[in-house]
Amino acid sequence: MTGFINFKNFSLSETPPLDGKVAVITGGQAGIGKEMTAQLLLHDISKVYIIARNESKYLEAKNYWHESSGLSIEDVERRTEFLVCDLGDIKAVELVGRELLSKLHRLDILIDNAVPEYTLSAQGIESIFAVNHVGHFTLTNILLPLIESTAAAYGNARIVILSSSLHMGCHEIDFATLTSPTRIKKFPAIDSSYRYARSKLANILFARELAHRLEERGVRNIYTNSFFPGNIPTEAMDTWKELFGVAGSLVKGAFRFIGQSSTDAAATAIFLAASPEVERRQLKAKYFIPIATEDNTSKIAEDMDLARKLWDWTDAKVAETLGKGWEKR
Repeated sequence: MTGFINFKNFSLSETPPLDGKVAVITGGQAGIGKEMTAQLLLHDISKVYIIARNESKYLEAKNYWHESSGLSIEDVERRTEFLVCDLGDIKAVELVGRELLSKLHRLDILIDNAVPEYTLSAQGIESIFAVNHVGHFTLTNILLPLIESTAAAYGNARIVILSSSLHMGCHEIDFATLTSPTRIKKFPAIDSSYRYARSKLANILFARELAHRLEERGVRNIYTNSFFPGNIPTEAMDTWKELFGVAGSLVKGAFRFIGQSSTDAAATAIFLAASPEVERRQLKAKYFIPIATEDNTSKIAEDMDLARKLWDWTDAKVAETLGKGWEKR
């Protein structure tokens, strides 16, 4: 999927007014997350809570939102709030989740979006998987009662989970290797790519299992979907340079010409987060590519038995740290 073959099934100009609504976005101060936040602000969101480790990037992003979007600094500061959190640390995620519950009376939009580096997390889980899946699983479940009450009071709510076309590079999830401190693959570059693909597969499985569980409980007005933002040459793509040296730098350079723009990436996220079409078409547990186009995943990403096992494994790992019934405290 490159910029040459974008589908145009949504325009940001079609975004309905978001005044009165509240959003939470992880990694909303950098990369494509920064553009997603910009679009939420431009469409009159009442408040955006941004969760990430690096507050300095949030300070830089405030100037970006001011200069690129024509919003005043005062307006940006009034309608955004930064919450520091290492999404790879289950305890830190619980703290920020509880803080949000104490602050908010509604939550209309949750966008799970973040990219880590490889180490083991504080709980001994491989960090790419810990941030991309376990941290977002924990945060989403802690915030879910608030999302449900918002949907009941205001008609609907959305959960948008960032994935990638690279999920197709993973054809299994071996739970035993998720806590392994050593490489799975022989070569570091291949190993890192595989771990990333595995976490992106988990994102799709999580979105589908969450949608399934909500339906089983009779909650039919929360719309949970995942999406691939496209090939966007942001700072997150600098990882390719670290993995592949000069060749990695050329990849990022090439995508400046053939990849998607950050606004293309944001358009799909905003479609899933705000478009009335999602509710009209009852889009749940689906996977989208740029722009706002439903697409097929790998066969394993459709495996609902694996989705259930992944949920159970993740729930058990979180319970090891936070205790049984952690999501209901």
